Amino acid sequence: MPAAIHQTIVVTGASSGIGRELALQLASPGSELWLVGRNLERLEQVAGLVRLEGAIPRIAVIDLNDLGGCEQFLSETFPSDKKVDAIYLAAGITMFGEVRNILAADWDQIYKTNFLSPAQWAHFFYSKMVSEKCGTIVVVSSLAAYAGYPTATPYATMKAGLIGLFRSLWYEGKPHGVMIHLASPGYVDSRIYRSATYRETSYGETMQQIEALGFGAISSEAAAREIIRSVGRGKKEFAFPAYAAVMKWVAPRVPYLIDLVHSKIMKHFRQPL
Repeated sequence: MPAAIHQTIVVTGASSGIGRELALQLASPGSELWLVGRNLERLEQVAGLVRLEGAIPRIAVIDLNDLGGCEQFLSETFPSDKKVDAIYLAAGITMFGEVRNILAADWDQIYKTNFLSPAQWAHFFYSKMVSEKCGTIVVVSSLAAYAGYPTATPYATMKAGLIGLFRSLWYEGKPHGVMIHLASPGYVDSRIYRSATYRETSYGETMQQIEALGFGAISSEAAAREIIRSVGRGKKEFAFPAYAAVMKWVAPRVPYLIDLVHSKIMKHFRQPL
């Protein structure tokens, strides 16, 4: 006899990084967890761990850049009578290099993955949740959305767009009982750097440049834990760890301090260690 489903949660980017850790930490007896990603082998590994926690894993191997395919998947998998309690939009990619070396295809890819996809999925589930008068949508952005990030301009640009999505949707959703949250971590030790696109630079050089800034990277596990904790406490817009929370506050108020950080980034980028 199949286990009773008490809540249904969708996690994008569940094959690695923050998305993987969110899935593992959200798993509990009676929860149905939809694991969305592109790598079947890694998703199956996550599914096995989720199952050990008593949750019911569902694997969805899908390319989030394929907006048409995603639209078909969403409408077929989550019909109007299928209740979804929460969605965590954690999928994302990044790239490094000066804008003069970024290709048009790079902009297109990061636009679809980091902005259009979360907008599409948020819109779909938001519409369902409004009719149900409840639900939670968690959008994972980045400190770069507030402070900018020279040498990762496309990434910072799309993450900044998520602020507008969140702040507008939050006010629309609140009267309907739909809670929207925006999580903006600083540096997180995850696969996103190893799988990034590099233009006239490299993974090794980028890691050296990040280390030279002096901001410690937190683990994906710690990042997921902080997101779940903050959402549980009702925080609607938050950055972490401590330096990211400070820079989020400082960026619009004391831009000179952010200028110092950006100057350091460019110095190390143009004069590799």
